[in-house]
Amino acid sequence: MNELQQFDVKAHEILKGVYSERFTALMKFQAERAHALYDEALALLPAADRRSQKPGLMMASIYRTLLREVEASDFQVLHQRIALTPLRKLWLAWKMQALGRF
Repeated sequence: MNELQQFDVKAHEILKGVYSERFTALMKFQAERAHALYDEALALLPAADRRSQKPGLMMASIYRTLLREVEASDFQVLHQRIALTPLRKLWLAWKMQALGRF
């Protein structure tokens, strides 16, 4: 609620699917925070634990890619579902497993 107020986004606008510059600014703020948290979590993961954390890293890769897709759509999430294909998810999981890269 605090962040909705900070960006002057009304809950009823979101519920009605109303896009605005304020909504986009709020979503950019949230996406930047999410990216920062992904970066922080990855930086804090000890190298010795990376192997045992591969499933979590695979999911992080998938969700971060989904976040990038949401950003690429200019946060058009109120009227459509943005998703990755199963093949793309498999590719991202394989890339993390085989190469250790996001």
